[in-house]
Amino acid sequence: MGRKKYTAEEHAEYRRAEDERAAKEEQDRREKADKGAAKRAWILDGGSEADFERAWPGMRDEARRQRVRSADEQAREDQRRISSIF
Repeated sequence: MGRKKYTAEEHAEYRRAEDERAAKEEQDRREKADKGAAKRAWILDGGSEADFERAWPGMRDEARRQRVRSADEQAREDQRRISSIF
C-alpha cells in the first residue's frame, strides 16, 4: 500500500492554519506586553493592581480604537500624497 500524496491544497491549508496560529500568538504576545507596560505605569502612578484589572478592558478597547483611527488617518494621508503626484 502506498502513502497518500501530500497535495498542494493540503499544504495551502496547513500554511493557512500555521499563519493563523502565528498571528494569534503574536497578538497575544503584543497584548501581554501592552498590558504589562500599562500596569507598571498605573502602579507607579499610585494606582492599585485591582483597580488596574478592572480598568484594563476599557483601556485596551480605547487603545485599539486609537490604533484603528491612526491607521485610517495614515491611509488617507498616503492616498492624498499619491493623488497629488498624479
